[in-house]
Amino acid sequence: MRKLLLLLFSSAIVISSCGDKNEETTAEKKSEVKSGSEVSNNESSAEEEKSKQELASKEEANTDPSSTENKQNDLGMTPGLPGDFPKDVPTPKNSKTLGSLNSTEGTVVTFESTDLVPDIISFYKEEMKKAGYEVIEGSENLVSDKGGVLNWKKAGKEVGLMMGYDKDKQITSLVITYK
Repeated sequence: MRKLLLLLFSSAIVISSCGDKNEETTAEKKSEVKSGSEVSNNESSAEEEKSKQELASKEEANTDPSSTENKQNDLGMTPGLPGDFPKDVPTPKNSKTLGSLNSTEGTVVTFESTDLVPDIISFYKEEMKKAGYEVIEGSENLVSDKGGVLNWKKAGKEVGLMMGYDKDKQITSLVITYK
């Protein structure tokens, strides 16, 4: 009987010792995971801070008053009408210039107007004809009350007009391209 009690007591100690080790191991794992996630959070915070600093420095570069010609907005557009905008191409009435982009294919200038698409089309057809431009055949077929595309050419110059009406904002977006 004594041997049985001694055996049961020994078994209880061994079992309880194993349980403590498991609890310690689990506690250690929780601690490691917790400290690992803290490291991840610290790394994420550091990365976010670095991104914010890079963005701030880019914004500062774009708002440098000494370099107004090189300013660009979020889309990479230079604000305002470009200096080489053709003098014989009118800007849309009742509009504001959003900016321009230069590429190897030509220059793109973006506007917003409070005028409706049909009014803008009539204005450009009349003004471009006065300036000596001819409508490129077939481009008049690509126009509706909601938007469209018109193209003109004159002595090797090409000018395109693309527009679309946003009924929610009640504005017409226009893009004039030239090369």
